[in-house]
Amino acid sequence: MHKSRVFLLVLISFVLGVGVRSFFEVDMRFVAALVAGGSFFAVHWFLDRSKTWLGIAGMLLMVFAFGIARFSWHESAKEDATVLTYANGNMLTIRGVVEDAPDVREKNTRLVIRATEATLGENETPHTAKGRVLLFVNRYPVFQYGDEIQARGILELPEEFSGFDYPNYLAKEQIYSLMYYPGIELVSSGNGNVIKRLLFLSKQRFEQSIEHMLPEPHAAFLKGILLGSRSSIPAWLLDAFQATGVTHIIALSGFNITIIADSISRVLRRLSVSPRGTFWMSFGIIALFTVMVGASPSIVRASVMGVLVLLAAKEGRRYQGPNALTFAGAVMVLHNPAILRFDVAFQLSFLATAGLLFVAPRLEPKFQFLPELFSFRNNMVTTIAAQITVLPLLLYHFSAVSLVSPLSNILILSFMPLTMFFGFLGGLIGMVWVSAGIIAGGLVYALISYHIFVVTLLSSVPFGFLSF
Repeated sequence: MHKSRVFLLVLISFVLGVGVRSFFEVDMRFVAALVAGGSFFAVHWFLDRSKTWLGIAGMLLMVFAFGIARFSWHESAKEDATVLTYANGNMLTIRGVVEDAPDVREKNTRLVIRATEATLGENETPHTAKGRVLLFVNRYPVFQYGDEIQARGILELPEEFSGFDYPNYLAKEQIYSLMYYPGIELVSSGNGNVIKRLLFLSKQRFEQSIEHMLPEPHAAFLKGILLGSRSSIPAWLLDAFQATGVTHIIALSGFNITIIADSISRVLRRLSVSPRGTFWMSFGIIALFTVMVGASPSIVRASVMGVLVLLAAKEGRRYQGPNALTFAGAVMVLHNPAILRFDVAFQLSFLATAGLLFVAPRLEPKFQFLPELFSFRNNMVTTIAAQITVLPLLLYHFSAVSLVSPLSNILILSFMPLTMFFGFLGGLIGMVWVSAGIIAGGLVYALISYHIFVVTLLSSVPFGFLSF
């Protein structure tokens, strides 16, 4: 068996181990048995190299066991979260440091802090506490990454609602408790990682540039597709997105970035830029985008998927696609195994990239009758390819089907690369010169107006949206 095929099987075996453990409790004695069995096969292969299948089987068993162990290790963080012992319905004061960018919503702000101390009574001695806690607080006063704060309230455990597995959704980020609208006092500022603080500051300035460049709801729309933020998108527009099956465009994932990466590379090749130059120019744009919008884990994962599309275009062949895509996915799962089951954005990223790598090349010959003006044919092919691969996932997670979804996605995603590119460019310009950013926002405003018109029009189609 070729080495590349063995490598692919090893990656799949690891991901399968993580997947099995994410659904079922697995006794560590079973994991030890897998390792022992794999070692047995590996020793036999070492003694008799002609039996290659023994070596492969041994490797797959041990890697499968490693996948199970990796998820168990991730889950063990709950045991280390000593702050959970205080989730008993009593008033509590927690001291901790804000360790992520504040998630500003329409009615509140969500802060993730890493607890360091917990105090039951106002005059009692503080006790050391560990664990991440999600705080729901008022939008004002404003807190930033690196702020050390004291929060007094009732610590609660997350619960499922409307069929949504909220506890596991938070657990993927190792958050196991939350506090609603506690009293908060700022203790100190400027804590945390300097580089991370600068990245979050860059993202904040970028958001402010967008808000200066565009009115609402256009600014909210652009922040949604570039940053995955829904904080100020009005309810009527969110409902229209759902009714037309395009909610995924405001959940930043590889679905967006892979389409942009593919479009950029195709445009540059049409301008007679070499494959090498196309790759590095496109890579530079995606890297700049990743840094400027904060380089959060979800954005980094989406950007990696976009780079895979660029690599495929650079090499001019698709046969290494399965290995490259599976390797990227396996590395991300290794970093955070919970995303395999509980992170919809990661799942969309993976499937959308698979669609562009494997489905789009097979669809392209069937759409030769379409004009290539403004890359219309390319946009149509990439849109349909991505839709084919992500549609089952969208149906599963949202428990609904939009009958107008194919049409709305084609009409919207055909212009999405232009909207995101000029929106990002306008945001960058506005960070340097506000007036120039406002002028550059004219084209972006027109493009976003088109998107809003499409979803508003199609969302009014009778029986266009069916829930089940």
